[in-house]
Amino acid sequence: MENRKKNLEYEQLTLLTSAFCPLTSNIKYKARDHAAVRTQEYLFNQLFPYIGNKRKLLPLIFEAILKTEITEGLFVDFFSGSGVVSRLAKKNGFRIIANDWEPYSFFYNHAYIEQNKYPLFEELGGLERVYACLNSLEGVHGYISENYCPWDDKNPDIKRERMFFTHKNGMKIDAMREKIFEWEKTEKISLSEKSILLSSFIYSVSYVSNTSGVFKGFHNGWGGKTGTALYRILSDVKLIPPILFDNKLKNQVYQTDSQILAETLNKKVNITYLDPPYNQHPYGSNYHILNTIALWDKPEINKSILVDGKKKNKSAIRTDWKTERRSAYNYKNKATNSLEKLVKTVDSDYILLSYSTDGHMDLKDVLDIMAGNGKLSMVSKPYKRYRVSTPRMSEKPYNVETVLILDKNKTSSKGIVKELWNEFVEQDRWLRS
Repeated sequence: MENRKKNLEYEQLTLLTSAFCPLTSNIKYKARDHAAVRTQEYLFNQLFPYIGNKRKLLPLIFEAILKTEITEGLFVDFFSGSGVVSRLAKKNGFRIIANDWEPYSFFYNHAYIEQNKYPLFEELGGLERVYACLNSLEGVHGYISENYCPWDDKNPDIKRERMFFTHKNGMKIDAMREKIFEWEKTEKISLSEKSILLSSFIYSVSYVSNTSGVFKGFHNGWGGKTGTALYRILSDVKLIPPILFDNKLKNQVYQTDSQILAETLNKKVNITYLDPPYNQHPYGSNYHILNTIALWDKPEINKSILVDGKKKNKSAIRTDWKTERRSAYNYKNKATNSLEKLVKTVDSDYILLSYSTDGHMDLKDVLDIMAGNGKLSMVSKPYKRYRVSTPRMSEKPYNVETVLILDKNKTSSKGIVKELWNEFVEQDRWLRS
């Protein structure tokens, strides 16, 4: 009986999928086909490395969207980050509102989500001429090359100099970013045009960085002890236009606190997607250089790692995240209350919440919050955990990734929290201890 029920559900899901979206074959990430540096697939094009990026979870998220049986309308992504979930929804017929309060995310998603077609770049002779101009610039000594690069790429002073980029790439980054800044100040580019250029910049800077994708630190030597990924780290930085997708709808991108957006949106939402930070590491510090590229405000930092013979601010992390964008979700004692307030505030038919057992919010608390605000169900699947290298494999080799599905127009059945908890435990033996 149970198998017949599951088969029926699968058949219904298959029918709905084929009617809803002929693009499902492109949803599953395949490294060979969808490498960000070369793919022309909108979903994965120039996706920069990002903690919590949902590119490999898109089939699970799409399954949750299908279970709502909503095929059009307003989809709001409150913590958009790299924007990959917004791209998924945009490509499948929804009008998108994407929000994230980090500046790099705003400009990046303004290009990929808000814009359906390339702006004209009329003041500068068109898109191709603009990219050709930037890529042909000679490097100059400037903020990035002086603060984040060694002076001599072949003989870096690893005790004093930062090694986020080669000096050659640092100079090229300085030249290109100064030119964009000049165009902005002389009103030769609009916000839309600036966002297109910065989306390319944010990806390209990440690609050539001497890091594993996070800017809280850099490799000790090019590629570290094992010389990891020298093919990209030592390659020449180059800007390539983003691949856009026209859903023929008015999409919007915001840069604000998620709770403020929920309180001021004044729009009936069909599907809300929530993917708040789940640990203590703030995105503003993890991706500080991307914010500097986005803002080009050149915060004052010590040029040498050593100050008076002592290491100081080795990674030169800007501090504005502490005063302007400190997230309650980075604190275990605040995250649960913040989530409860947000779920209650959002005016939406459905809320989809991504949850990982790797986070610091207690699963039972999250289930209680969601079940108390509507009819709760879920889809889940184990995924391999990210690891930096094979020798540093975790004792826990996988997480159970879940999308909780909340119908705010209905009420949860009695005992649903216990039922879903038991379902979780069956998939994740670490929850049993």
